Amino acid sequence: MDFKYTLVGDPAEKLATIKRKAAQKFVTFVGDLSGGTFSGDMPLPIIGDMTVRGSYRINGDQITVMVSDKPESYSWDKVDLMLRDFIEGD
Repeated sequence: MDFKYTLVGDPAEKLATIKRKAAQKFVTFVGDLSGGTFSGDMPLPIIGDMTVRGSYRINGDQITVMVSDKPESYSWDKVDLMLRDFIEGD
């Protein structure tokens, strides 16, 4: 499933913030301003931890996240919520 978000501010700075957040949450995040991959347990507000895997690509101020694996018990809406907080949050 693909999710699209807008990177507010300088894309390089935003990517650095995302990488820092990933490291703090023990998420493997490999990539650059063109794209990359991620995997790990990412906390989801209220409902606990979940493991997701996928890739991303950046085009200008748009980031497209392609999730390839998630727990079956979590809806795509919950995955979107988690990704939105991870990417658009401070």
